[in-house]
Amino acid sequence: MSRYFAALDAGCHGITAIAARWNNKGNYTLEGFCRAGAGGLHKGMVTDAAMATSSIAEVLNKLQDRTGKRIQDVYAGISSTSISVTSSFGVLLLSKYGREVSAGDIKKCVQIGSAVKMTLDREPLHRIVRGFSLDGEKEIKNPLNLEGVKLGVNVNILTVNSSALHNMSKCISHAGFIPAGFVCAGLASAYRVLSEKDKETGAALLDICGDLTEVMVFQRGTLSNCKVFSAGMDDILSEDGSIDTAGLAKLIPRIVSLPGWEKVRKAVVIGEGAFIDNLAESLGKSFAFPVTSGTCIVRVFENLPPERAGYIGSLGILDYLQEEKRKQCPGGNIIKRGFNRALGFIDKYF
Repeated sequence: MSRYFAALDAGCHGITAIAARWNNKGNYTLEGFCRAGAGGLHKGMVTDAAMATSSIAEVLNKLQDRTGKRIQDVYAGISSTSISVTSSFGVLLLSKYGREVSAGDIKKCVQIGSAVKMTLDREPLHRIVRGFSLDGEKEIKNPLNLEGVKLGVNVNILTVNSSALHNMSKCISHAGFIPAGFVCAGLASAYRVLSEKDKETGAALLDICGDLTEVMVFQRGTLSNCKVFSAGMDDILSEDGSIDTAGLAKLIPRIVSLPGWEKVRKAVVIGEGAFIDNLAESLGKSFAFPVTSGTCIVRVFENLPPERAGYIGSLGILDYLQEEKRKQCPGGNIIKRGFNRALGFIDKYF
């Protein structure tokens, strides 16, 4: 089985793909970059299956030729106007007598909190933990090794129409690769555009393309809401390339009506909108807080190509995968596990 995998993202102007592998420290190592036209794909959505399959095969085969690495698994960015956020809450009884919270308790509590009803035509894309509570004490980010009786969790579940995932998965498979997973395109881009401080204090990412605007809202370090609007640069630019104030005035109320927007303190624009003169300034006046054009954050020791702004989505997918990999907690101390089992026995029979 190949050690190498690819992160694939279909953006405004084409498909980008990055070859990578996991090193001994659990971090990814960049192996190569490639770009190609996005025939049959539009901002993470399949619009023509045959053309999309051809485009995906082209960029990934070029990537293999450039790097000399054999790639099997492909992680792709996905976007759709059907993406929505559902908030949920779950509680796990640790012990009537109280005990330390283990990694297993956290995992089980998140599973309970993620159990939401959804229609048969929708699938969960991400489970995002917004915070924990312990015996009523809220705003706990990491309850591991804390003591309590009841552990609670607030979870945001990102869902999407099943067809969006199935169509992308089918195109990757027909291109000769294995669809290993999907990441919300806007969430991925945020990893390379917004700083941790921005996400903590309240920030929004606006990815504005031709006919779509993807909005990601962050609070207290996590994604609180998101929405993909079927309106974009085609609706807010006039024929001479200037900003159409009437078109912009129609889009802004849709954005600010998102729950949680009132806590946003700054916004960053990427996509085609980042290259339009005065757009950030116009948005800033309407939002009444700073709006800037986004740039790609470069990690330490990274050697990115000059056109790195085009790889924001693919790099963000890798960042997301690495963060999820680190969340996989080890089993923990065997003595603590035995102690917790003993407490569970006492709770049940005494």
